[in-house]
Amino acid sequence: MLLFVFQAVLLGFVLMLFARRSGRYDLYLSLFAAVWVLAVIVIRFIYGVDHASFYSSDQGTQIELLSHFVDEGVSLSLDRIIGGRYIVVTPVWLLNIFGFEVLLAFKFFQALSLLFTYKVCSDFIRCQEIQIKLWHAILFSGPLFIFLSALGLRDLQIVLCVSYFYLGQVPILRFVALGASALLRPHLTVALIFAWLVGQWLKRHPLKRTPIALIPITVAAFVAGGFGFALGGFFKYQNSYVSPSLFTQEAWWRFFANLLGLQFLTFGRDVVSLTVTQLLVLRLFFVDTFMIPFLFIFTLLNNKLAYSAMRIEVFISFVFFLGLVSQTNFNSSRQNLPFLSIMGVLAVLGILQSRKLGAEN
Repeated sequence: MLLFVFQAVLLGFVLMLFARRSGRYDLYLSLFAAVWVLAVIVIRFIYGVDHASFYSSDQGTQIELLSHFVDEGVSLSLDRIIGGRYIVVTPVWLLNIFGFEVLLAFKFFQALSLLFTYKVCSDFIRCQEIQIKLWHAILFSGPLFIFLSALGLRDLQIVLCVSYFYLGQVPILRFVALGASALLRPHLTVALIFAWLVGQWLKRHPLKRTPIALIPITVAAFVAGGFGFALGGFFKYQNSYVSPSLFTQEAWWRFFANLLGLQFLTFGRDVVSLTVTQLLVLRLFFVDTFMIPFLFIFTLLNNKLAYSAMRIEVFISFVFFLGLVSQTNFNSSRQNLPFLSIMGVLAVLGILQSRKLGAEN
């Protein structure tokens, strides 16, 4: 335990090194580094050597993938690179060589991903001549993001890829981020590309009466996502083709539940282990799960705000993605997390611009 604590504190100091900006320590990043160190130590103290069992079995899966990587060596097969999550496992393997505990190393790279996501988002907001405040960070690096940074998963690496794809300043690195997302969650990348293509068409044919036009766009993107799931299973796994269930009350109930961060209401106890009351209480702590989509939709409906085209593209990508995941039981705030950060940034900009316009009027 003492060795684990020492390693956690050491990695916390590394995070603090990245917290400096223009010779000063960023308040959010400094607080985050301290919270992360405390969180990983508390989880290790409570669960002991079995701390990989906390919250998600995916942490154990990550450790198994690292073992396979060490035992079987590197493969250039695309299926192995994606299935083995090389992009996540390789840096952890390097850190493990220097003696760092495996799961702690996974958690550290999650924390680094959140740190760089915050920097990408905050830099984009600062480019609009806006001074970052702590409440802004809740909408793109809030409680849910911080919680997941203390787990050995891959979610925040995916968030970083999506955030940079939309907000990054270097064009070539934006495409690198898109490629990295394909190695982490291929169907998410399909959603991003689909929305980008639609966005290119909309640049030539701008929407008129945006709130009304969004209705057929929403239906079309959701349906396209559902058929994308069916076709993907047919071509990749050679499954018999099954038409997706899209025009049902259940499918659209799940869609609207996602917009409010209430996906768990659409599943039974065979999928969700906690009670509805427990999950609702957790939502009071993880306020970003429902606050971000709500505020994003609120700003999306006002086409007079800056970055309206980007909002529509992000919305189309999100709806397409929901069309995919609505055909499975793998639908949660974790699944939607890659979109929450970019949605949060656009919501912040929209809210501040609305205030400015209101003051001017």
